[in-house]
Amino acid sequence: MMVQRISYGLAVLACASVLAGQEATPVFDKGEKDDFQKGVVYKPAKEEKKRKTDTKTIKAIQYHIKNLKDPDPETRQSSAEMLGVLGAAIAVPDLIDVLRPERQERELVLLSAHGALVRITGKNFGYKNYEGWMRWWSQNKEEFLKQAETGPDPKQKVRAPAANTVGLELMRRGEFRAAQAQFLDAVNSDPTVPDYRNNLGLALLNEGRYLDAMANFEETIGLNSELPQPYMNIGHCYDRMNKTIEAQFWYKKAMDLDKEGRLWEPLWLLGKTFMKRAEWSLAFEYLDQARIKAEKARVSNQLHANICKDLSITHFGLDQYHSAWKEIKNVEALGYDCDSGFVAKVRKALVDQNVDPDAEDRKALEVQRAANQDEGEKEAPKEPEKK
Repeated sequence: MMVQRISYGLAVLACASVLAGQEATPVFDKGEKDDFQKGVVYKPAKEEKKRKTDTKTIKAIQYHIKNLKDPDPETRQSSAEMLGVLGAAIAVPDLIDVLRPERQERELVLLSAHGALVRITGKNFGYKNYEGWMRWWSQNKEEFLKQAETGPDPKQKVRAPAANTVGLELMRRGEFRAAQAQFLDAVNSDPTVPDYRNNLGLALLNEGRYLDAMANFEETIGLNSELPQPYMNIGHCYDRMNKTIEAQFWYKKAMDLDKEGRLWEPLWLLGKTFMKRAEWSLAFEYLDQARIKAEKARVSNQLHANICKDLSITHFGLDQYHSAWKEIKNVEALGYDCDSGFVAKVRKALVDQNVDPDAEDRKALEVQRAANQDEGEKEAPKEPEKK
């Protein structure tokens, strides 16, 4: 599984930018000489505008705090997310109350409330740890509200990306346990960044700790519910546990969130789940789409070869032996080999149909050479006519 580098949710940042844009920019009077000794003087009109903006924000926070007890779970979830966007420090105890076990709250509401708490406080005690949050709040609420802190310490913010970068390199080397420690350091240093928690989940997934990995992907969703990657990774956990129905559900969720239609991974993984169930037509549908998008994304030869290999197996399952053989050759052209036993099965199937695979290869090669020659003639510059 490749490590996914994901960014902050665009919708969240856009909303935050709008709110920030409502703040009045100070405009200074030139004043007299003694004014500069006493300090600058603000335009009264701008002060009034700023007060109105603050009033709107307060009303919005009060509205969303009230909605945390709305009968509709989608309303509760949406308001929890908005309180995080607003950086509503005053809403912290109400958000913690959402995590109270007695409420028997829905999972997505819990995740959204926890994500808001992480954004506002810069702390992370887990969305199933109501006692931990309450303990922290009872010990720190006065200092927190006085300072109105909305994020981690600046020094910690510098440490977090460094630890994440080291973790990514360790993942690339296959040192998953060491990578896990680095990602955990990044999460503890700056729990507001969804990338770090998603990468921590990927390290745990590769260690075979699927339930722990899913908990981290779920908390990533709590930080930003619009990111497709954590949904895809939860699907991958279920797939590794041979729970294909659940895996398909989460892969489809990731696809629904891929608004620009760029992700190829959920299509590929979804195709593989249908392969496991020998539902070859559906497998081909998703694998074919995955290849098209992967080629546009210019993925590595290894990943491209893996998709071609799966397509070859799928074509064989559909009794399309010529297509299966063609995909085997595509894998070889990319510098990789399919399983020798599988190649032998495809070869035998073609021979049984009185088709010589090697002759097919020569024929395909001749056609390709002819096509290349024609293309070369079209592109070759014409010699100037002799007078």
